[in-house]
Amino acid sequence: MKLLFDTTVIVDFQRKREGIVDYLNKQNEVVVSTVTAGETIQGARSKKELRDIQEMIGHFKILPITAEVSALALEYLENYSLAYGLLILDALVAATATKNRFTLITSDTKHFKMIGELKLQDWNKLEL
Repeated sequence: MKLLFDTTVIVDFQRKREGIVDYLNKQNEVVVSTVTAGETIQGARSKKELRDIQEMIGHFKILPITAEVSALALEYLENYSLAYGLLILDALVAATATKNRFTLITSDTKHFKMIGELKLQDWNKLEL
């Protein structure tokens, strides 16, 4: 199974949440979206933390936001923003996972569960 890790998982990794460091280190490849990489960088609270984040992200594979991903994200917004409050960044992450045939790993499943074609896994229910 190909896994795309959402920002919530990467934040837990930064905070060294129990089990996550070992879990991610066991993965052949840690894959994130451009959005997740950007949100993680934006969350830096100091220059040192920014350098640490840049080093960490340097070990990840970052999936780009392609024209196909953008088009699907817009479709998701048209279908789910009014009824479910889907936000643009979440739509881009979901579209990245869907277009690349990845399962999205997140602890914020409520942000994504309305998207039927998205393969979704709750991070908190994974066996670490």
